[in-house]
Amino acid sequence: MKASRLFIAGAVAALLPLAGAFAQSPTPDPAQPAQDAQQGATFESLDKDSDGRISKSEAAVNANVTAQFSSYDLNGNGFIEKDEVTSANEARTEPPKQ
Repeated sequence: MKASRLFIAGAVAALLPLAGAFAQSPTPDPAQPAQDAQQGATFESLDKDSDGRISKSEAAVNANVTAQFSSYDLNGNGFIEKDEVTSANEARTEPPKQ
């Protein structure tokens, strides 16, 4: 029981950078192109073609997003959509059912 709580807490902590994906971000500063790759990125900053979804190639600029891509691509279509991020983050923050 304690191990599962630690595992869940660790998983939530690992996913926190993508949790900021819904925060509206200001227009990125072109003078700092590596900022997203080094820090938590917003959904909008990763969605380079502004099609409302993040492809694997768009996610590749952020190691955390790349590592968690399949857990956010809930419908398995090869893209992360905003509603998938919301659903995945809500599922991860709910207390475990006993």
